[in-house]
Amino acid sequence: MFKKTVLALSILGASLFATDFNLKPKQVTDGVWCFFGALEMPKKENAGHMSNHCYIKTKDSWVLWDTGATYKFAEQSYAAMSKIAKLPVSTAIFSHEHDDHWLGANYYKERFGTKFIGTPLINERYKPGHEAETRMFKILHKEDVEKTKIIRIDKSYKDGVTFIIGGVIMEYVSLGQAHSEDDYFLYLPQKKLLLAADVVMNGRITSNRNGLVIGQLKALDLIKSKDWEVLVPGHGFITDKTAMDESMMYFTLLKKRVLQAIEDGVDASDITKKVTLPEFKDKKLYKVLNSGNVFRSYGELEMYDEDE
Repeated sequence: MFKKTVLALSILGASLFATDFNLKPKQVTDGVWCFFGALEMPKKENAGHMSNHCYIKTKDSWVLWDTGATYKFAEQSYAAMSKIAKLPVSTAIFSHEHDDHWLGANYYKERFGTKFIGTPLINERYKPGHEAETRMFKILHKEDVEKTKIIRIDKSYKDGVTFIIGGVIMEYVSLGQAHSEDDYFLYLPQKKLLLAADVVMNGRITSNRNGLVIGQLKALDLIKSKDWEVLVPGHGFITDKTAMDESMMYFTLLKKRVLQAIEDGVDASDITKKVTLPEFKDKKLYKVLNSGNVFRSYGELEMYDEDE
C-alpha cells in the first residue's frame, strides 16, 4: 500500500527512510473526503495508517474527523486535500483517545492554529514530552514519527454538542464507554452522513480492550436511529447501508453466546474454547483479537442482568 522515500543516504553506513503514503482521498458524499487505512494493527509496514480519517469542506475551511497517527501522515493528507481546495483547517474533532486516530494532530496546530475538540481522556492520559510512551513511538520507524508531538485538547463536550461550522451542521454525539472508555460519533444531517469511528468496523475484528459489549450494542442502536445514507467506519471500507451490519452481528452474537455459556456453567478459563464466533474466522485480525474479546466479555457479562 505504501512506498518508501529516501530522506538521507548512507549516514554512517545507514539509510534513513520515511513513508510516502501515496494518499488518494475518496469522496464519500458531497463535500466530504476520507482516507482509508489498512485492515491491520499499527506496524512498521503501514507506518500507523490503519484507521480512517475524513475532511469536511465548509464555506471557508476544512473540518477534520480524526487526523491520523503521525505528523507525516497529517502533512501528506493535507497536501493531497489541498489539490481539491486549499483551505485552512479550522477544527479537528476526535472520536476517542486511541492514538492511531489523533497523534498526528500537532501538524495542524503548528500550521493553522487548529482548534481541537475531543475526549478529556487525551489530556488526562497523554502528556506532552512523553511521546515515547505511545504505541506509535514504540512500534513505528523513528523516521515515521519524526515531528510527531502529543497535543492538548482545547475543548471537550462530555454530553455531546451540535456545531454549525461554515454552514455545515455537525452533531457530535457522546456514547460513553463503547469501543473505548469515552466514544463519540459525528452526524451530518444535511448530508445524511455518519462518521462512526471505531464503534463500527467492517472487514476486520474489533478490539474491546477498553470497551464494553453492552456499550457497543447501545451505541450501534443509537447509530441505527439516525437518518444516514453513508457511514464511514473507524476501520474498514464498506460505507453503504450495510456498513454496520458486521459490528451489530458480532456484538449481538458475542453477548448471546457468552451469556449462554455462563448459564451453562462454563468457567472463565474455558470460555474462549466454548465461544469462538466462527462466522468471523475469515475476517482480518480474528486470530489476534477474537479470543481476548470473548475473555473480557465473560468478566463484563458474568453478573449481567437484562432487566437492570
